[in-house]
Amino acid sequence: MTLLSRFAFALMLACATVLFAAQPLMAEDNYLSAASDIPLATQLDENVDEVLVFDKPQGRIIQMTATYNTWFSKPAAVKQFYRSNLPNLGWQDVTSGADDRLTFRRESEMLQISFTAETVVFNLTPTP
Repeated sequence: MTLLSRFAFALMLACATVLFAAQPLMAEDNYLSAASDIPLATQLDENVDEVLVFDKPQGRIIQMTATYNTWFSKPAAVKQFYRSNLPNLGWQDVTSGADDRLTFRRESEMLQISFTAETVVFNLTPTP
């Protein structure tokens, strides 16, 4: 590899890094379709055909899924997004132990967010 081609490669890599790093984690007004009070990180695409909603006297039960929309989306960054943003919306982080799940409480509801390599699952249930 010549010095010029190494330089060109390094320059392209630097430009790509700047472009992707500048991408916000949440677009304005981007929330889950069945739970308009839960934001959707821009690194995720909601699977709107896989939404389950049940209303019962004790509260709502909703399960929603989303997939990572780019090959470089990282579960750790999405977890950090929810840890940073949900408390601003009144959710208290009550996560304990599990590396692949976050748990939040707000009023009479519990939100569990589970992470796999390809999918993020949102489970909203009434608190026991």
